[in-house]
Amino acid sequence: MITLADKMKVIQMHLTGCSNRKIARELGVNRKTVGKYVAEYEAAQAVITGPGAPPDAVREAAESISAAPAYKERKSPPRKWNAEMDDFLDEILASEEGKRKLLRTGKQQLTKTQIHALMREAGFDIGLTTVCRRVNAKRQAPAEAFVAQTYRYGQRFEYDFGEARLYIGGRYAKVFMAVMTAPASGYRFALLYPNQRFEAFADSQVRFFEHMGGCFEEGVYDNMRNVVASFTGRGGKLLNEGLMSLAAYYGFRVVTTNVRAGNEKGSVENAVKVARNAAFAARWEFDSLEDAQARLDAALAGLNAGRPVDEERAALTPRRPPYEVADIRPGAAVDKYSCVTVGGSQYSVPDCFVGKKVLVKAYPNEVVCMSGGEVVARHARSLSEGAMVLDVRHYLRTFLRKPGALANSTALAAEAELKAVFDEMYRDRPREFASIMLACGDATIGECAAALRDRRAPSPGAAGRRGGDAIAEQALAQIKLIGAVGRSVA
Repeated sequence: MITLADKMKVIQMHLTGCSNRKIARELGVNRKTVGKYVAEYEAAQAVITGPGAPPDAVREAAESISAAPAYKERKSPPRKWNAEMDDFLDEILASEEGKRKLLRTGKQQLTKTQIHALMREAGFDIGLTTVCRRVNAKRQAPAEAFVAQTYRYGQRFEYDFGEARLYIGGRYAKVFMAVMTAPASGYRFALLYPNQRFEAFADSQVRFFEHMGGCFEEGVYDNMRNVVASFTGRGGKLLNEGLMSLAAYYGFRVVTTNVRAGNEKGSVENAVKVARNAAFAARWEFDSLEDAQARLDAALAGLNAGRPVDEERAALTPRRPPYEVADIRPGAAVDKYSCVTVGGSQYSVPDCFVGKKVLVKAYPNEVVCMSGGEVVARHARSLSEGAMVLDVRHYLRTFLRKPGALANSTALAAEAELKAVFDEMYRDRPREFASIMLACGDATIGECAAALRDRRAPSPGAAGRRGGDAIAEQALAQIKLIGAVGRSVA
């Protein structure tokens, strides 16, 4: 039996043109087993790329690619010196360089023995001799030579994450910029996300392939966690299963750089800096993440002007149905605050679901909650962990029963326009406020605010009064239905 990682290695080597015999020899797997998984992969790809394949068949084919075979665990002994140790040593040496510049002297630098002691205190089981050798190599590293590279159209895309420090809606936010480049044409593409989780990582590539109209032969990445799950043996890497599934679906090879060798994907390394500066050096305040993305899109359009993107697109493998990217939780519990928890933040659902379970689809920029096949709540994903993302309309049934809770509710405070109307006109009549909000149904917050003002002060004339009466009648009808709604959900 082979592991899922082994299966994905078989597919990756097959995509590079290796024979089954060679794959079996290099991976130590029976040739018949290799043939089995290659055949299954080719059959799945035939369904995915075939004309007129029904969506269910495409989805089943995609799932079969990433399906885990029965397996037994294989453990490789860890190498003595690893990437984590190297990164920790780099941090120490960087700190020492900062100290040298600050104090304007090199006479207070840590000795190699002291550095070794710090590494031991951090939990690294490593000898003094090894540490000394590594320190000497880093402090006396020779100048590096670079070799110019040329690529064919459609051959390669490069991927990286960068950061952008912005103010979104008046609040400081660290957002993440997924950047992809096609080095043959020099084309750049970038998307903003609230985090670097795998769903953002995968979603950015799916949207890139959709934007380009096809896929490349290979994708090049550094050793981020979304790419490399762990390091095994001497120089060995265990790739993230989610990435291998994505690559197998689209049919591209995964290439990783050497550790801390950003120059091996220099096209995208430079693109991160260029795109960030072009978009956000002169402007960094936006009303929403969508506004910031629009600014980034405009900057990229200027940077991509004149690039031979049509030639690049013509060389890509044909477009496939988009790979769905979402963290799906079929039985998410709704807490007493009528919220589900996603990524450390809370998102509200209608209060009739308290104590029940809903299906949650956590997309990179959106959280969707469903029950019985229907969407019951939809929120923009929070830019920070630990937030409460609430919709005051989700608590109207509770406010009718507990009107005193409305004035100081966190949900109402989150909607400045509604809060202002409430404080001005409804502080002594919270139940009426909740009733009118119920009558507004699926109206926008702005439309709800207008209805609240009209109900309090209707337009002159019979028509205005009839309009106000209509809102009141709708509200009463909604109140009468509350019990029935709760029972139907239960």
